[in-house]
Amino acid sequence: MAQHLLDLGDDGIAAARAQLEHYLPGLDPGLVPLSAQTALLPDTTLLALQRSYGLRAAADILQRAGVRQHRALPDIEALDLLLARDAAAAPDRALRAGVARDWHLTAVKAQDAWARWGGPLAIDWADLRVGQIDTGYLPHPVFGFPAAPWIDVPAGRTFFASGPGTDDGAAVGGSGPGGGVDANQAAYDGHGTRVASVICGHDPGAPPAPFFGVAPRVPLVPVRIANHVFISHAQRELARALHYLLQQPGLGVINLSMGFLPRTQMGVLDRAIDAAYEAGVIVVCAAGQPLASVIAPAHGRRTVAVAGSTVGGIPWGSSAHGTAVDWAAPADAIYRAEVRRDGSAAYAGGGDGTSYAAAITTGAAALWLAHHRNALPARYLQPWQRVEAFIATAGATARAMPHQQPGSFGSGILDIDALLAAPLPDPATLRKQARA
Repeated sequence: MAQHLLDLGDDGIAAARAQLEHYLPGLDPGLVPLSAQTALLPDTTLLALQRSYGLRAAADILQRAGVRQHRALPDIEALDLLLARDAAAAPDRALRAGVARDWHLTAVKAQDAWARWGGPLAIDWADLRVGQIDTGYLPHPVFGFPAAPWIDVPAGRTFFASGPGTDDGAAVGGSGPGGGVDANQAAYDGHGTRVASVICGHDPGAPPAPFFGVAPRVPLVPVRIANHVFISHAQRELARALHYLLQQPGLGVINLSMGFLPRTQMGVLDRAIDAAYEAGVIVVCAAGQPLASVIAPAHGRRTVAVAGSTVGGIPWGSSAHGTAVDWAAPADAIYRAEVRRDGSAAYAGGGDGTSYAAAITTGAAALWLAHHRNALPARYLQPWQRVEAFIATAGATARAMPHQQPGSFGSGILDIDALLAAPLPDPATLRKQARA
């Protein structure tokens, strides 16, 4: 999937998106903001316009959308631009008219799932914990700071790899203060905080209404490995983080909203993923964007690969897709917590990326593990069967999306309430996946 770099007029991203949605009803154009007046557009959207309206009319539509000029980019150049963008400069699309701040929770029926416990704050997590490998965390009321955080601060770790987000070989922000704490200085610092808020956040005082993650207040163990989400340089650190988290009592699922090109995956990482699978720990990975191909380690057989959906229950146009995808979850216009460079806590919309689709799935896995806490050990004598049971059930209960091509976005959109309502699969029906 090639990308086109758009130079937009004064009306910017919102006007361009509205025009493209008007001419391609029921499809997400996959417009990814780089700044207020530049964006990436997938080649598939341009081809859809040309096939629907012809070459001349498609050019006129782009002009009406405010596109002053555009040029095709090689995939790697498009990826470099995306990774270098200042997310804070992108327009806030979560506040579009008619789009609720918690639309992503409704889309996956999280509220219905919580009702099985009597509400989101009645869930008993017991000894269950979630692991997160990312850029680290920052103290924020969404995690219960300062009084009683459910971030496991003593267990937090930093296994830092210099690489992207560096200047002359020295990491911008460095490894940070250690203990899994984010340095909050480089471009992608804060990513772990934003993602974690969607997994486990809860803030009754968030404006204008209480904030909820998918698995509110589930204890989370943070591991910081990089200043960046493109981590081909950090595979040894990723492997080390996985092994560390496997030693944590009660840890049932690990979120990885990072990745790299599959052809570069190292054996040390293969072995760490195998160890997690054999231990019965669910490893949830972002499928990636804006390239079409699913990134590593999401592409592997022993991880969960989550693609993106958007408002209206349709495939997100920027999401990676393909046969490696297990299902999709919301990945566009996500409202989440953040910490500004001055250290102040805030909330913002406009979050995009399969990072959030993975976070939503990680929260769903935590809910599933808590819901079946007593039944899982007796039913699945081999730990890996827990992983396969989750994947099989979530896939079977996902909802197909309109305009979803076979072999593209897996089973459809994750449905957490249906996931919890479904019976546990017979162990005899589960197949152990081959090693990575």
